[in-house]
Amino acid sequence: MAAEFPGTYVLTRRQTEIDGIGGAALATLAVGSLWRWAGDPVCIDMPAGPLELGDPLARAELHHHARRAARRILRGIVPADGGRRPSGDAAGPEVGVGAGFSLTDGCRIWKAVLAGSDGPDPLIVFPEGLPPRGRDLFVAEVALSPAVGEGARPEPETGVICFTPGTLIATPDGPRAIEHIRPGDRIATKDNGAQPVAWTGARRITGARLHALPQLRPIRVRSGALGEDRPEGDLIVSPDHRLLLRGPRAEALFNACEVLVTARDLVDDRSVTVDHALREVTYVHLMTERHEVIWANGLETETFHPASADPELLCDEGREALFAAFCELAAEPLAYGGYARRILSRAEAAILRHDAAGAPALAAGAARLAV
Repeated sequence: MAAEFPGTYVLTRRQTEIDGIGGAALATLAVGSLWRWAGDPVCIDMPAGPLELGDPLARAELHHHARRAARRILRGIVPADGGRRPSGDAAGPEVGVGAGFSLTDGCRIWKAVLAGSDGPDPLIVFPEGLPPRGRDLFVAEVALSPAVGEGARPEPETGVICFTPGTLIATPDGPRAIEHIRPGDRIATKDNGAQPVAWTGARRITGARLHALPQLRPIRVRSGALGEDRPEGDLIVSPDHRLLLRGPRAEALFNACEVLVTARDLVDDRSVTVDHALREVTYVHLMTERHEVIWANGLETETFHPASADPELLCDEGREALFAAFCELAAEPLAYGGYARRILSRAEAAILRHDAAGAPALAAGAARLAV
């Protein structure tokens, strides 16, 4: 049925009310609850802002790219085998039943799915149109995972969190190549000043292994991809290495002025790319006493966190040294402690990228988020 806002839209929890309580936790949703929303939604399957009438082919291309962005977002929150398409839109995003809920006014039904449902504050995505603003609706169905609102730990994709040789790490004595840093050396951190390195490790990935496991290929963040001199020169990291993004969009969407996003979730095939040119790669790990934000080639990024890594991907010597330095990690990686910043899921990262790409100052590249 028709909706007041056709298309795919995103709301934050703070824009909603449940039984008259503004910003109520989604875990309080129950069949029969009253739900409403206010404020300005974010549209993710049409170009942001007014669109000048002009070349119809150019407009079609803009809509095509917007639909691709919506599909990328929904792939992270909808089961691949449970999707269906709205009638009459063969090119639209797939919609399925995942963690989410359904609303009704007695005549129509609107389905919502949750992006980042394993985190403390998931986004609410309406793939088939947004219900009317400021109107009480009944919750007709609720399908929330137990982790909604509880803050589960991020699940690793490849278990590889590391830099590559030649990366310059900021230290109190100036930039230093990561391959020359040893345990006990001090590096600069964003939150806690100069801190000693507790453990380093390295693992060579051969060309044959990269061919067999292309998901291990490094990500190249080109110079200036995330803002002026961010990074300074190309930065090559593992696909699951996280980079820090900051700005009002992150704060509006995730209630955090700074967030960490995996490199693979920033790939746009222009300024952030999968590096297919390297015939082999050596990944270098850098760990401090706690998870920290550090500078690599002038760009804020993270240190190694064992809960986001697969120990089997470490060499035997490196794994033994890690467990010798942190003996409790062999039994429980989470004993290391929490993360330095909120970590975005793939769907959340795609929403942030699309929202940022709609801003005039960012029109030249969707990856230029950190403003």
